[in-house]
Amino acid sequence: MGLFDALLGKSKQVKANLDGLFAVPTAAITLAVAANLDATNRAAVVFMPASGAAFANTEKEFQEVIAEFQNTSVEFKTDSFGYRWVIITADGIESLVTAVHSVNRSLEDHGFSPQLLCSVFGFTGRTTGARAYWVYLYKRGTFYPFVPAGHERRDNEQELSLKATVGTDLPLEEDTSRWFALWDIPF
Repeated sequence: MGLFDALLGKSKQVKANLDGLFAVPTAAITLAVAANLDATNRAAVVFMPASGAAFANTEKEFQEVIAEFQNTSVEFKTDSFGYRWVIITADGIESLVTAVHSVNRSLEDHGFSPQLLCSVFGFTGRTTGARAYWVYLYKRGTFYPFVPAGHERRDNEQELSLKATVGTDLPLEEDTSRWFALWDIPF
């Protein structure tokens, strides 16, 4: 960024960091053993859709890429804020992570990295059935736990416990003010 950009309030766009996604399978093992949480083998890529043919072609491309994965399905939902959720279901956590990475890479390769918000991986308590999610923030390349505990309430104690449980398995977001609540996750 140059001096004039700084003076005019312009900043460089941050490129998404997708490498951290590949830490999810290791963390899933830790969560299964230490926290009795099983991966649901469902995840979502969340982004703000852009208008135009280029973006429509990009969406079509990642649909075709996911269709090539065996036993993997995709569905689309749009939330009340206008964000598009690409919900992916796969047979195993490794396939799921690869499919999520492919969607993100496709968006990034076509110049839509600024539209990427996050990826969300679902987990379920083995004995309680309670839901927990790991949210991946693209621009920071970090994860944080999100544990809903009813209508627009979250279990902060459980979130901190999960953070401690995964330890160094995932690149964790240390700034808890960036642990945004994602209400009404559609999977």
